[in-house]
Amino acid sequence: MSKFQPERNLSKEWRWFIAIIITFVALTVGLYFRMISVRSAAYEAEKEKSLRVVRVQPLIATEVWKTTSFLARIEGGQSIDVRAQVGGWVVSRDAVRGQEVEKNEILIVLEDERETLKLKEAESRLKSARANLKDLRRRLEQTKTLFDKGIVSRGNLDSLSNQVEAESANFNALEASYKLMKWDVEHLVVRSPISGRIVEVLPDIGQEVSVGDLLVKMVNSSQERVIAGVGPRWARLIEPGMTVKLSTTSDGNVQVTEGKIIGVSPDMDSSSGTYEVEAEIVVNEYDWWPGEIVNMQVPVELLKGVIILPRTAVLSDSKDLFIFVYKDGKALKVPVNVTWLNETEGAVPLNMIPEGTQIIVEGHVGLAGGQLVRSME
Repeated sequence: MSKFQPERNLSKEWRWFIAIIITFVALTVGLYFRMISVRSAAYEAEKEKSLRVVRVQPLIATEVWKTTSFLARIEGGQSIDVRAQVGGWVVSRDAVRGQEVEKNEILIVLEDERETLKLKEAESRLKSARANLKDLRRRLEQTKTLFDKGIVSRGNLDSLSNQVEAESANFNALEASYKLMKWDVEHLVVRSPISGRIVEVLPDIGQEVSVGDLLVKMVNSSQERVIAGVGPRWARLIEPGMTVKLSTTSDGNVQVTEGKIIGVSPDMDSSSGTYEVEAEIVVNEYDWWPGEIVNMQVPVELLKGVIILPRTAVLSDSKDLFIFVYKDGKALKVPVNVTWLNETEGAVPLNMIPEGTQIIVEGHVGLAGGQLVRSME
């Protein structure tokens, strides 16, 4: 029994030793794979961070009007030349160039003492005639009463009746003369015939003007319109009633409003080879002045089944246009035919873009086809 005891103890020690070795190897292998996993995850995370970030646009088909643009000139809806109705000397100029005025607002004041004196004389004569006529009518009524009582004769009644008619005619003539002279004096104050903007004030203070002289040039700014010269190709497509977009830039700010086509001239301008397109400004909220140049954007064709994308998303190489699309983490280069392109956006037929992709609209500069990218969330 004691003879085999050392061998059994030795075998037990070996089993413990082997178990420890196996445990150590297992721990070492586990730690190795754990380290590999962490490093792979860190690598993938670092790789993800290093990818080009792009912003994408989903494929949503729509319809849009294809437009074309022309330079157009602002013009007043109604130009007015204010002329002197009476002669006189300018004593004040209440209007200045560029000023907005309302209808009946004073523009210029003239003075002519002769007209004022004539008016006073006519007024005195009219008052005297009115008093005489009133007295004669009173006497006529008294005479009629006496005639009915047989106190006065028919001849006296008829004579007084004739005097009343003559004085009445004289009064009417004096009243007409007075009103004419009053009209002359009232028109020494020159008023605006419309609401609008002053273009030019001609006479200076102290200057004498005669009947018919041009005093003020003005334009009706409440009914402003725009005139554009277009080629025959576009003139055929533009129709009255079409809504157009009018825009300009002032102090870095884009000003946009709407206009409505009034009509197209029937004859071509021989010097420019264009037709005049006229549009009224629906709302002139920016107070554009006649003579300013704006951009007139006119719809010419309705495009259906297209994708609207920023102009910057449409790229070109030596001869072809293309866009980049995003699919499965890659940027793919897709040749396209652009149906319409302006300063800010373009339209591409939906059937030219592969299904299951999204258009890359930002971050596409310097991309290559097949390059790995990361979509911006």
